[in-house]
Amino acid sequence: MTTPWEHPADVARVAQSAEVRGIESIWVGEHSHLPVATEHAFSADTPEFYRRLPDPYVTLAAVATVTTTIRIGTAISLPAEHDPLPLAKTLATLDLLSGGRFEWGTGYGWNRLELVNRGVDPRHRMSRYAEVVRAVRDLWTCEIASAKGDHVRFSESWSWPKPVQQPHPPILLGCRAAPRAFGQLAAFCDGWMPSLTQAGEGLEADVAELRNAWDAAGRVGAPRITLIDSGFWADIDMDKFYRRITRLSELVPRLADLGAERLIVGMPMFRLDDVEQKLDVIAGLVPRS
Repeated sequence: MTTPWEHPADVARVAQSAEVRGIESIWVGEHSHLPVATEHAFSADTPEFYRRLPDPYVTLAAVATVTTTIRIGTAISLPAEHDPLPLAKTLATLDLLSGGRFEWGTGYGWNRLELVNRGVDPRHRMSRYAEVVRAVRDLWTCEIASAKGDHVRFSESWSWPKPVQQPHPPILLGCRAAPRAFGQLAAFCDGWMPSLTQAGEGLEADVAELRNAWDAAGRVGAPRITLIDSGFWADIDMDKFYRRITRLSELVPRLADLGAERLIVGMPMFRLDDVEQKLDVIAGLVPRS
């Protein structure tokens, strides 16, 4: 998972280098802007990189044009801040351009003032999220779709192109373990993508709760699980980076036993001079057959 460099094209360069090393996927986050009065929900100080986030979908389209196998995704995007009609078309186009490599990691949004500035009442962010995601999914999978919700309303409409992946690109929800969130996840998403910080020591119990919600919703199979290590919010030297990756490697067997299919590793990107070394260290986590 990248934090921004000086130019969005740098993310495409990293993706090419990661693909060569057999790294499975590359991920970018989303914030349309950073309100000056922001108080971060998880950190005493708001990291400066939030001021510089490029558009995730344009960035991933650039990545798709210079790669062939690496999967591309958002970690995480904020559907509640969007109109589902253009959003569904953008994401389907991205999946088409990438040859079916897109994964839609989503969340509710933690920055209350950002939500307000985008016309979203933070008190209703979860219900708006649900209506937007359901509408996007319907626009992807139905020849004709419509919506008559409290937050999203549009008449019967055609929306093309359709995604390459069937029935649609994976929809992952980044959230804390909670009954309402897991209920939404089980109802219309495909998997869970919490940060390791959100998951905490109770990860096994949380996964059991998620599977109970999944079964109660009548879903077949099992929910997909992706964990995010989002601890890199500043530039760090190679020694510190290596120590952190070593600690992460010790978690991999535990995560695999829980059925997790992926660990997204945070990648500091304020310098270009040591990125190849850092990618080599990350590639060392990739299981080899």
